[in-house]
Amino acid sequence: MKLAFLALTLTLAAGFAALAELPARAAVMLVVPATAQTPAIPIYLARPDGDGPSPAVLFLHGCGGFDGRLAVAADRIAMHGFVGVALDALGPKGMQTACTGNSDAGETAAARAVLAWLRTQKYVAKDRLGVVGFSMGADAALALTDTHGATPPAGLRAAAAYYPSCEEREGLVAGVPLAIFDGSADTVTPPAPCAAMVRAGAVAGKTITITTYPGATHGFDVPGPDRQFFGQPIRFDQSATEDAALQTYHLLTRYLEP
Repeated sequence: MKLAFLALTLTLAAGFAALAELPARAAVMLVVPATAQTPAIPIYLARPDGDGPSPAVLFLHGCGGFDGRLAVAADRIAMHGFVGVALDALGPKGMQTACTGNSDAGETAAARAVLAWLRTQKYVAKDRLGVVGFSMGADAALALTDTHGATPPAGLRAAAAYYPSCEEREGLVAGVPLAIFDGSADTVTPPAPCAAMVRAGAVAGKTITITTYPGATHGFDVPGPDRQFFGQPIRFDQSATEDAALQTYHLLTRYLEP
């Protein structure tokens, strides 16, 4: 199922809140120049203190597009020594939402362009890049790691995907370490296809893991009251949110630090 959920989240911000805060530079809004394949892409960029080069993490939004919650995640991770970046894949297309479609609205291509641009920045460690995607952004994260299609972007070392759609990716072969987080009660993107994909990847010797939280729904990491999305239940699960955040942080520090 390719329904996507407006899944912009405070997950990493919440998870990192328990960690010691370090100084970080003021964040800025920038525009990654257009390429032959992509339009100019607005990004929010937060840098850690110091001149670098530092590893960088790109946050990929859900179908509702960029908002301040991913900026908070970028800020928080910058406090721990990473360049934090959140892109806006919808704005350049004049779109307010992609929640009614079945595509990633060009977020995979936009992510490739931003990662390539990051490699040209002197303050970025060009061979230590990571991506963290939510819902539609998680689908894009899977596409970036899928070596059956194009090769992973240069410098990409790890990826985390929160409640992606795996139904059409049974043959995915993760080209970089990949962690998936989903819920047993997710009726938007059911967990069974991802579990099957992970089993196949493990048989192939790939570094790919999945954590399925009992009773958790799609968007389990988005704070708020119980609600419906296209008739499907959405519930915030603080315990799952905190665990996924810490696992993601450990994934990033393991594979992106020198």
